[in-house]
Amino acid sequence: MDIRRLQILRELGDRGSVVATAAAMKVTASAVSQQLKVLQEEVGVTLVEKAGRGVRLTEAGLAMAAAASDVSAAMERAQATVDGYRSGWQNQIRAAFFPSAAEMFLPGLMYRLQEIEGLHFEPCMEDPSVDGFLRLAADYDLVLAHSQQGVEAFARSGITVLPLLDEPLDVAMPAGHPLAEFDALKPEDVVAYPWIGVPPGFPFEQVLRQIEARTGRLAKRTTRYADLRVMEAMVAAGHGLAIVPRFTSRKAQTARGFVMRPLEGIRASRSIVVLARSDVAERSSVHRVIGMLQQEAAAIASQQG
Repeated sequence: MDIRRLQILRELGDRGSVVATAAAMKVTASAVSQQLKVLQEEVGVTLVEKAGRGVRLTEAGLAMAAAASDVSAAMERAQATVDGYRSGWQNQIRAAFFPSAAEMFLPGLMYRLQEIEGLHFEPCMEDPSVDGFLRLAADYDLVLAHSQQGVEAFARSGITVLPLLDEPLDVAMPAGHPLAEFDALKPEDVVAYPWIGVPPGFPFEQVLRQIEARTGRLAKRTTRYADLRVMEAMVAAGHGLAIVPRFTSRKAQTARGFVMRPLEGIRASRSIVVLARSDVAERSSVHRVIGMLQQEAAAIASQQG
């Protein structure tokens, strides 16, 4: 069984179309289709079936794609062993950061990376919904992701998920707001006020939905923004309350003129993780950068007390 054909099957499972798979593998779409046909003939089962105007993996295809991921991971482990006996390794690493993770991690991480001679580290900004982070792992060596639903939100065959940090999510309000006199807030305290929301699918939206579920009332979202700094500015100007990450927004609250209070009675935190394809995570240099991200996360947590 040809490893290259297994890789094509795995890419099709990750990318969802023959055209995208062909682009990733740097071959033609007809070559992808031909190699998949040969693989099906080799194994004697149907791996791909039509779905609308495209194709999708069958149950057998999904199982084979997962096996292909295991094969790739084993090959990368073998390569990592060889790396230990020679100086060559992956010296270019691309990583996707959502904006507040870049603000939180990059300044300290870039100092740590100076220890790795010859490494070119390219941080890129991406800010998808929760579901979008997994798809980014096909194009980046490392992806920093966050979810209000915990680490399990990213569990998927062929993807390594490593926890970095749990960050509380607080309610932000203008300085002098009536709720600022409380040390902590309950869902019934905040649901009736106007809110600065986030686009559907973004992690902070889940906190508002929990507030609505606990109170049986709909919260009024006056506007929605994906940018944390815009949300903070709108809150400080008195346009509504917002859910903000405690560690990331703490430094901004005095300068911008807003305050934060914790929520009680619901799950109000986000899990920040690093994602990588399982085979990529086995590469020596990638593994070392992941370790540095974990060290930086531990330093951030200790600074917050």
